[in-house]
Order: sequence, then C-alpha cells, then structure tokens
Amino acid sequence: MTGNHYDTEAVEIIMKLFGLHKVRSTVPIRGRAPSVPRWGWLICGIGILLGISGCAAIKDIGKKVLRGHVDIADLDTGLPVITINTHTGKPVTSKEVYVTADIEIDDPNDSGNNLKGEIEIRGRGNTTWNAPKKPYRVRFPQKTSLFGYEKARNWVLLANYHDTTLLTNTIGFELGRRFGLAFTPHFTHVEVIVNGRYEGSFVLTEHVQTGSGRIDINEDEGFLVELDGHYDEEPKFRTPHLELPVMIKHPEDVEDSRYAVVRKAVNDLEEALFSDAFPNTNYRDLIELNTFIDYIMVNEITRNVDLQLPNSVYLYQDQGAGMSLGPLWDFDYGFDYDGKKHTYFMDFTGMFYNSTFRTGSGRLFFNRFFEDPVFRAAYKERWNAMYPEIVSMEAFIDQMASHLEKSYEANGTVWWWFKRDYPKEIARLKEWWKNRIAYLDREIDAF
Repeated sequence: MTGNHYDTEAVEIIMKLFGLHKVRSTVPIRGRAPSVPRWGWLICGIGILLGISGCAAIKDIGKKVLRGHVDIADLDTGLPVITINTHTGKPVTSKEVYVTADIEIDDPNDSGNNLKGEIEIRGRGNTTWNAPKKPYRVRFPQKTSLFGYEKARNWVLLANYHDTTLLTNTIGFELGRRFGLAFTPHFTHVEVIVNGRYEGSFVLTEHVQTGSGRIDINEDEGFLVELDGHYDEEPKFRTPHLELPVMIKHPEDVEDSRYAVVRKAVNDLEEALFSDAFPNTNYRDLIELNTFIDYIMVNEITRNVDLQLPNSVYLYQDQGAGMSLGPLWDFDYGFDYDGKKHTYFMDFTGMFYNSTFRTGSGRLFFNRFFEDPVFRAAYKERWNAMYPEIVSMEAFIDQMASHLEKSYEANGTVWWWFKRDYPKEIARLKEWWKNRIAYLDREIDAF
C-alpha cells in the first residue's frame, strides 16, 4: 500500500474475511477505498499483533478460505474443458517436480479435439506461480497434437490470473500472427478442472522450445536464448557492456564450444550496438532486421514494459541467418498494468525510446535501435504498412469478448476479487486501444 491508495485485492479479501465487506463495488476499480481505510488498517494491525506478518499474509489466508466455487456439473461456457486428475489426488505444488496425472479434453465444438491419456504436470512461471490460480506445464509421453496444432510433448496452460479481460496474452499472440512473426504461439481458451475442482479460464498454448512446429531451427547449429531478469536457469551469462541476463535454452546440454559460440554471438551484437561508431557498424548484418522491428512494435503497441527489464524476451539464430527476436511471450505487464492497484488501461502514452517504464538493461538495449536513422525509417514504414491490421484488432477484441463472456463469469465466481463488469472492462480496453494507436501514429509519423 502506497500513498493514498490501497492494494485493492488485499482490502477486499481482508474485509470479506472478517465479515465487514459484502459488496465488492464499494472498492472502486482504481483502488481507492475511501469507505474502508480505517477498517483496512485496523485489521492489518490486528493481524500483526496476532503474529501474522501483515496484510499480505492475511490476504493469502483469505484467498484460500474465500475462493469461490463452481459446480463442475453446471459448467457450460462453450469452451473446451480440460480435466486433470493427479494420480495421488494431491494438488500440483512444484515448478521443478512433475507428477503423473490423467488428462481428458472435451471440446463441445469439435469432437475431433477430444482426448484421453496420461501426462506429467508441474507448475510454471515466475511471478504468476506465486498467485493462487496456478499456471501449468503438461508433458505427454509422446508427441501429441492438441486442437490441431503441430504435435509436441510439452504444452502450457496460462492462468491469466491478474488479467481483467482474459485477453492480454491473446491479443499479443494475435498481433504476432498478423505481423507474420515466425513461431508465434497459438492460443485456445479452455476451462481447467484439477482433481474435481474448477480452477478457472486458461489459455492453452505451445511451450517455448526448439523443434518442428515450435522454434524450427537447425538443432546442431542454431541456438535459442532468453533475456530475463530472474536469471535463474543454467547455463547463463551476462553481457559485458549492459550486463544483459542471458539464459541459454538451446542447446540444452551445451558443451563448452557451443556455449562459447552462443556467448560470442550475443556479445558481438551488443558490442556493435554500443560501439562509438554506431550506427555505422555491422550490427544490421548480425540480425534479421524485420524480426526486430516487428517484435519491438508488437510489444510497443501493447505497451509491454517487461522489455525494459528485460523479462521473457527470446532471441534465436538459425544456421546461416542473423539473430531474430521471438517468439512473443508474456504480456501480463502490458496494457498499462499496475500490479499494486490491479488496474489496466489507464495511461496510453509513452514509447520505449522516449520513456522509462522499467529500470533495467533491456531499456538501454532496445532504445539503442531507435538511435539509428535507418532503423527508425524502416520502423515507420512497417507501422504504416501494418496500420490497417492494427486498427482492425478492435473487431477481434469484440469477437473474443463474446466468445469468453460465460467463461469470464465462471472464472470470476472463483477469483471474485478480480471480477469486473465484463462489458465495461472490454469497453475500457477498446478505448485504451484507440487512444494508444492514435498516440503511436502521431509519434511514429514524426520519425
């Protein structure tokens, strides 16, 4: 809690837990709670006196006690239902250790997608894993096609816990598809039931990995790395100038010689970007420029500020080609998401090259490209070419909102503290989108 604003989620949970808050609308979406601050602070104080470490702990207890319930016999949202039953009957509690489970997919719209089988399942994510609604990674014993997508063993269920529209990642992926960015994840919205309990509305998508139907590069000569501030997976290294956090995702069992090749390629790009001779260096020869423009632009449109850390930024290189950015991933901190107030769609201004959304080495890395007149000219040209597709995304938002309306209601019954008036929230998203596109059009036109 900072300033005159309260953690909206915390106040709602705490008030209801103590029977002092019956109607969620008394805490406005913006997070200001003028009618309950004394009670909010008082209860937090009581918690501290009882030995509970403040509001966060009470909030976590409240989530477990007060999460809503949907009778799975009555679940009928029109979306496919994925039912997972662990063999132990216990919940999935680890991001590292898989547990065996049975899976069943029931698609009311296409029985060809129905499936029964056995899987392994574990948790996934960084910030999202700490939320009460858990994201998952599932692994089949053999390559399996889901919903017509190319066969693979590994798949992901994104929880979209904080997302008040259930659409932020979907919009990012759809933009990537329209831009023609290679290896952009597909998406299918599904309902998920684990051990007989409805967990909510999820997005099923591909796991980020190399291979056919994923990042299809030469397995022997190509590489895939992730730039991510969590910096928690080996092998990893930091670049010499910006100390960019780089984790090598492929090859998985990297030998010293391959490690040196990957490290040199990334470091050479950074050196070319930050040479005193920039932009008159060979940096454009080291990359596939069109992928950098498209990748940055999609994240620019969605105002995905994680680029400036960086977090969840992937970079790959195929044999005989320059480095490419992609695939797109993780738009949880796009659309002007405020993690303290739990709001979206407020500020539509700012571009990566002229704004500091996040303090990190990613900001310096991505801003550098805009200091090259050739890059800026190409960026402007691409914006103008894609403008009709970008504007037409409003129709896609309407279509998906209609598709998800019943699912949103069911999901909001369980995770009620993030539930909004869905038509109003979609209207806020569309208004933000219009303002964002108009703003970017003015800014980019001035390049």
